[in-house]
Amino acid sequence: MDTQQVGQAFASIEQFRHTPCRECQSQQTVPLINQGVVIVSCENCGGATRKGRLRQPATA
Repeated sequence: MDTQQVGQAFASIEQFRHTPCRECQSQQTVPLINQGVVIVSCENCGGATRKGRLRQPATA
């Protein structure tokens, strides 16, 4: 991935920021990418929820 693709990947997962935590229902969550998988990590309880695979950006 080049710099632009990395920026696009992180911009695409921002929709998951502040998603309610599955464990404690806190909205202090942050989306992360781990080996092509989108994970939402809770800053309150430390729990993590898998949201699915990162979609590959369209190439022209």
